[in-house]
Amino acid sequence: MPRTGLSPEAARQRATEIAVARIREHGFSKLRLADVAREMGVSHAALYAHFRDKAALLDAVTDSWLADARQRTARICEGPGPAVERIEAWFVERYRIKSGRVKSDPEIFYGFNEATAGERPVIRDHMALLCSELTGLVEEAGLGGRAEAAMLDEALTAFLHPSLIAPGPDPDREAALRRLVRVLLAGLSATRS
Repeated sequence: MPRTGLSPEAARQRATEIAVARIREHGFSKLRLADVAREMGVSHAALYAHFRDKAALLDAVTDSWLADARQRTARICEGPGPAVERIEAWFVERYRIKSGRVKSDPEIFYGFNEATAGERPVIRDHMALLCSELTGLVEEAGLGGRAEAAMLDEALTAFLHPSLIAPGPDPDREAALRRLVRVLLAGLSATRS
């Protein structure tokens, strides 16, 4: 089969885009490397130069899906305002991203959920970044460090774990998340006084 004429990075990007489109059209479980290769105009074997297996391609899909989330949480971390307010905004944004995506992009979200359950490296890296962001905000707010950030994240799992996200943003659920974040932050603040 012919070469694509794309650089290795561009070929990876194109394969990822095709995989995303195929997942949306046919479902996460029906993605096949052979179909992606055919649509790219390369052999199945040629695609292995870019992705060692289907799991690696799915990791690339998940990573591309998470890129927007990383930008959105980073903007909050780097933004103006008191760190305590940005902690609340950071958790609310994570909830909005996931609850919005489960409704607007259910097959890709299903893949993200599967990657989370399988503890894929792309998810571990993403979680490490989130931990670093939250730790930075907690430190900036003077509420502790990594241990307190981990406690906050664990306490809010019911709002953020992919398996527990309800379809679409729920204003009542978001309000409950805000209340719980405020209670937890008040508790951390009280222990620092």
